Amino acid sequence: MNKFAIFDLDDTLVDSAGAVDRWFIELTEQRNLGADGLDFLRAEQQRPVAPQETFQAIIDRFGFTESPDELRSIFLERVPLLSRTFDGVAHNLQELRARGWRTALLTNGTALDQQPKMRDGMADLFDVVCFADDETSRKPDPEIFRLVADRAAGRLDGAWVIGDSLEHDIAGGAAVGMSTIWVSGGRALPDGAPTPTRVVASVGEVFPLLLAMG
Repeated sequence: MNKFAIFDLDDTLVDSAGAVDRWFIELTEQRNLGADGLDFLRAEQQRPVAPQETFQAIIDRFGFTESPDELRSIFLERVPLLSRTFDGVAHNLQELRARGWRTALLTNGTALDQQPKMRDGMADLFDVVCFADDETSRKPDPEIFRLVADRAAGRLDGAWVIGDSLEHDIAGGAAVGMSTIWVSGGRALPDGAPTPTRVVASVGEVFPLLLAMG
């Protein structure tokens, strides 16, 4: 049994989507955007475009005086403060390590963007923490998984990757011989999507699976 697991951060260990929505509500209340404004913000979040384009669309819609970079700075300041670690994560990560597991955190994004979300001493619960956008590759590139395994003195073949993204976590992990657990959030597996080894609705279901195997 290869007791090595790589975890994603956003919407796997931390409720990032919920934090974004809480910021939309906060922004709506602060600037009197109304219910239609909140609906616009939520719809804009779903558009598959670059963040800069999203912030520009918000500015154009509401006539904000900030530049896209300035609005992004507000977003980056507030969203980490509104993010919440899912219940039981810290305790369960401690339990994994107590049972001899090596653990790594691999998240796309920079340390500047991602580190503030890591509360409750989360950084100390991993053998390695890797912010992929500060490296030379990012998920799902196989090289970033190999980099993390090297730094953690772990072996990828038969190890586990846990994440909410079928493209970045599941396909990326499978490409380097890892077993995969998709944190679905209740979503159905789309047709033609990478097939995970296991599917769970929330990260709380991951830890009993790993402990039972290890």
